[in-house]
Amino acid sequence: MHKCLSAEFYRCRRSLLFWLMLLASVLSGVFYGIVSMSGSFDDMFVVPLFVILAVFVSLNTGREYTDNTIRNKIITGASKTTVLLSKLATGIGIGVLFSAAFLIPCAIILSVDVLSKIPVSVLCRTLIGFVLLSVVWAVLFTVISMLISAKGLGGIINFVLIIAVMFLSYQLEFIIGQPEFITNMEASQVLMTPEEVRQIQEGTYEGSYSYITDDNGQVTYYKDVVSNAEQTPNPKYLKSSLRNILTHLDSMLPHGQINEYVSCLTDSVYTDWQVGDASEKEPIDAYPRLKTFPLYSCLDILLLSGVGLILFRKKEIR
Repeated sequence: MHKCLSAEFYRCRRSLLFWLMLLASVLSGVFYGIVSMSGSFDDMFVVPLFVILAVFVSLNTGREYTDNTIRNKIITGASKTTVLLSKLATGIGIGVLFSAAFLIPCAIILSVDVLSKIPVSVLCRTLIGFVLLSVVWAVLFTVISMLISAKGLGGIINFVLIIAVMFLSYQLEFIIGQPEFITNMEASQVLMTPEEVRQIQEGTYEGSYSYITDDNGQVTYYKDVVSNAEQTPNPKYLKSSLRNILTHLDSMLPHGQINEYVSCLTDSVYTDWQVGDASEKEPIDAYPRLKTFPLYSCLDILLLSGVGLILFRKKEIR
């Protein structure tokens, strides 16, 4: 195992592809820092990091199949379990390194104007969670690349997985976010009083209104009045049991975690959190899933590694 790991890391250090992808991770972090300087974080601009991970893992593993490196390891006495575990350990290291290369320049750019507004508890949990979900992606890419010998095909599948997981998380959150009741309102327009017209002219009127100008230039103001509001059950609202299942599934998806992280960071920037006050004012309590995301990521890593190990041991290496 030690020899396999040493060979893996030595091969990475000597690989031009490794250094190019590491540089690309740094540049993507710089770009993300620049586009987030307004304090609004976007999950879409994190995706390039995962694509970089997929490219490196797929091409690096595919090249080992092309060069018969994996086959030679097994012939010389290394078990399939040892080979895969060494690749998974390398993938975990690559995931941590590339995510650090992404986060460090991003943090440097945002440190003064943006990150200083975010409570330390949120930053720490986001940092740990982001690194772990990057490791989940790296492990998934490693398993796929080890099970599919064709270098190009493995890369395509890994890229498709990134897009599929992203859209699946969007769909799950749309379904989970359906309200329990739908409010049906009937609104009508009522002629405004002279006092209300005066408030409009002074700019102090609060509410929605419209106006009509006739041929003589006379302006008539109308305000919107809700005459009837009724709440009806939303047929798309999920029952608690199914809602819990889909919430757990969304929490296990790396992009589902990303969506929650960027929402919490953005809210923290624009909210005057009184840290140390009542617990309900803590942003971390407004997003309780942030506390459990690392556990879901660890579970993902164990499940993916276990399934990959079972399938790889059955794979015929040619």
